[in-house]
Amino acid sequence: MGPTETAEEALEGEIYDLAFAVHKSRRYHEKLCAFYGGWRDWVKIVTVVTGSGLFLLLLADWKHTAEIVSAFVALWAMLDYLVAPDKKAERHADLFRRFTALAAEIETMPHNRDAYHALAAGRLKIEENEPPCKRLVDLQARNDECRARGFPPSYLVPLSKWQRYFGYFFTFGMARLEQWKSDH
Repeated sequence: MGPTETAEEALEGEIYDLAFAVHKSRRYHEKLCAFYGGWRDWVKIVTVVTGSGLFLLLLADWKHTAEIVSAFVALWAMLDYLVAPDKKAERHADLFRRFTALAAEIETMPHNRDAYHALAAGRLKIEENEPPCKRLVDLQARNDECRARGFPPSYLVPLSKWQRYFGYFFTFGMARLEQWKSDH
């Protein structure tokens, strides 16, 4: 609480920050659910197409090509098993639903300290089930929430196109972002 800020203003700020964080988390899990759901769908498409192609190659007696395609299908199936995009999509869909329900509670809560503490505790209970954070995706979700709330562009974290595309796999380029953060 600042020197001229009242207790009521401080509480409103805390509620606003909680709502922002919960909506950002909703967006984060929505992004990851869509990413893993898309991956899952592409795994199925590639499996069906290559499996059908393998069958036709065997009928045509192209054994060498069939061996190569069957090796590809086996590696593809192993990647699908290891990454488990279907399970990850479900997990993020569940977290998205839970954060959405919490966001709805925040919108209808009475603005008092007890309600704030109960909902902040609810957020922590949801977060205990979260997998490790993909930081660049989290920053994309933050930018999306800032845009939705009408923040000026200067509030947006300057993510490169590479960070936006490959942030689902790797975290990189954080030194530049930390410098941006300290400058703002």
